[in-house]
Amino acid sequence: MYKNKYIKGVIDIGTNSCRLFLGKVEEKEGKIRILEKIYKETRITKLGNFIENDSSINVSGINKLIEIIKYYNKKIEEYKCEKVVVFATSAIREAKNKEEIKKRIFTETNLRINIITGNEEGKMTSLGTSSEFKGKILLMDIGGGSTEFIFGDLENIEYIKSFKLGAVRETRKYFQNDNYEKINEFQEDVEKNIKEIEKFKDKDFTFVGVAGTITTNVSVYEKMINYDTTKVHKYRLTRKNLEDNLKLFLSKNLEERKKIVGLQAERGENVVTGTLIILKVMSLLNKEEIVASECDGLEGAMITLDN
Repeated sequence: MYKNKYIKGVIDIGTNSCRLFLGKVEEKEGKIRILEKIYKETRITKLGNFIENDSSINVSGINKLIEIIKYYNKKIEEYKCEKVVVFATSAIREAKNKEEIKKRIFTETNLRINIITGNEEGKMTSLGTSSEFKGKILLMDIGGGSTEFIFGDLENIEYIKSFKLGAVRETRKYFQNDNYEKINEFQEDVEKNIKEIEKFKDKDFTFVGVAGTITTNVSVYEKMINYDTTKVHKYRLTRKNLEDNLKLFLSKNLEERKKIVGLQAERGENVVTGTLIILKVMSLLNKEEIVASECDGLEGAMITLDN
């Protein structure tokens, strides 16, 4: 019998968003399994926009992040979480002042941050996703500052790599001020950076996508006034669906784009870049569809990371 049932909280600090996941878990012999997914919430930080030339995150960005974590702390207290883990990915991982950020967050929230590597991020995402699919999958996780690819199944990861390629990072580099004249240059650069994944195109696998870019494309294509996680999970987006969405995004300026049904306003700035990345990857893999998953690194962290 399992024992030690309790409520656990996970906070994921990314380059574009900060996410909270609360779940009821069981623990036995050092292994954790999720019994019930209680609560999830995502708040946009755009932390990547607060990165200075020396790779440090400025005070405004840190303050915004801490404000969100304090809000999440109230949810954690409300649900009486017995354990809480916080992990940070690309933006803080690469920040010159990451130790200062860790110290401030601990001082003001009493929460310690685990700064994880790109490969650790990929493994957690794989753990959270693989159990949802039979057979081999190639998992793509587009973040704000990095993109991870993981190939394998629930029993074995055969390939894992994190690329410095993200929706926020590339928007700042190529598409400042909502100017998309450099789309061709951007696409060529993406292909050059991730061309090695082309080696999977002749293999038998399900192409799976997690995180905000893919789920946003589902909610936009389905014109969701209210986001429906049950409809998004395992939704099959075709290349044509994504191309239609891209045309819609590019037909509007930023303020108009923010008002598109199904698009969280804060994602309007980076959704074009993320969608272009998906389409380029589909082209390299010769895939006509990608399956969206609502299970990702949050679930992986829930069953692996400890406080």
